Amino acid sequence: MLAARAQHVAKVIEPALARGDDVVCDRYSGSTLAYQGYGRGLDVDELRGLDSWANGHLEPDLVVLLDLPVEVARQRLGHDQRDRIESEGDSFLMDVHEGFRRLAAQDPVRWRVVDASGTVEQVAALVRRAVD
Repeated sequence: MLAARAQHVAKVIEPALARGDDVVCDRYSGSTLAYQGYGRGLDVDELRGLDSWANGHLEPDLVVLLDLPVEVARQRLGHDQRDRIESEGDSFLMDVHEGFRRLAAQDPVRWRVVDASGTVEQVAALVRRAVD
């Protein structure tokens, strides 16, 4: 996973930044810490160091966390569309959710928490406001 992160940074993110482009990722370091650290129980500080090494110490200027309770996410997803992670038990998913919230609380300057329980239009407006 971290080898893929290093390759993505080297081949996609760094060249885009060098061109002056904005870069939007749907998952980055926070996801590694939330899923593997808080969710799988791996040492978060050790993961943070490994991830930082893999991504060349490249940190995002802004992280938008779409905050949605596990129960609501399950209702929206349905039963026949779940991938391997989405098929995990609620305990794992709640640990991941709590992990994301902890990460946001630890770095409130960089992280913006957006309530994702509204309609697509409402959530999009909240994300736009958080980015602006």
